[in-house]
Amino acid sequence: MIVDYKQHDEYLEQARRDNIPLGLGLGIDLDNNLRWKRANFNIVLGHANVGKTLWVLWYLTSLSKLHNLKHLINSSENTIEDIKIDVIELYSGKKIKELSLNELEIAKKFVNKHFDFIDTSKLRTLDEFMKEVQALPKVKQYDNLMIDPHNSFLKPYGVNSHDYDYQMASKLRQFAKKFQTTIYLCVHGVTEALRKVHPKEHDFAGLTMPCNSADAEGGGKWVNRSDDFICVHRYISSSTDWMFTDIHVRKVKNTRSGGRPTFSDEPIRFKLNNNKFLCNGKSAI
Repeated sequence: MIVDYKQHDEYLEQARRDNIPLGLGLGIDLDNNLRWKRANFNIVLGHANVGKTLWVLWYLTSLSKLHNLKHLINSSENTIEDIKIDVIELYSGKKIKELSLNELEIAKKFVNKHFDFIDTSKLRTLDEFMKEVQALPKVKQYDNLMIDPHNSFLKPYGVNSHDYDYQMASKLRQFAKKFQTTIYLCVHGVTEALRKVHPKEHDFAGLTMPCNSADAEGGGKWVNRSDDFICVHRYISSSTDWMFTDIHVRKVKNTRSGGRPTFSDEPIRFKLNNNKFLCNGKSAI
């Protein structure tokens, strides 16, 4: 079917006037490189134990606090109870044991309003998961769907891994567009990426390097299919920098609506301080 050319006139006029609406920001330096955009399919890549899940939870919590967004979380590597504790602590800026009963109730109300969790313990494949999500009465109310990690689903027997990954990426992209829900798919780096260390002349000589987009399990197909591609890194073996989380934005498909890739040696640096991620000393929450 031929698309009616007139349906794009408004967007073209916005481009001519240089006023295409920007994606949602958080009021911190991250906004220069990363903006939230509806119906995007985004990849979050990082080595094990660098804090991918916690950083994404902080990002979603910030979007809820500032823009009232709602999220559906699927995490097979963390219990729902632990995720709720993380969100409560990120929201309140305190350890849960430091909260009064009243503060805890306020934080719980925030979590219950903005976060839903899906039990996927009996869902073995991506197709089963997507059928379950699409059957939810509130599926169109979710602004974001977080899947952590992508390899939690079993590959159907007899399907080539390369073909399966492309099918998975295509199905998730279609889901995002159909339901106008932004997807954050967390992905681990391959073993070879763990062996890549900084050279002797580098400030972090001998420490594991941040992932590049091609370091994802399954290779470069994920960056090819994604809208935004984010690499999370932390020098967990550094005695001086272990508390810093570096965000490398490897791809922004649509820069007209805001955002751009970071330079290779200039990530956006966050410091986790008192349960708050600070960007140049500023918190979004």
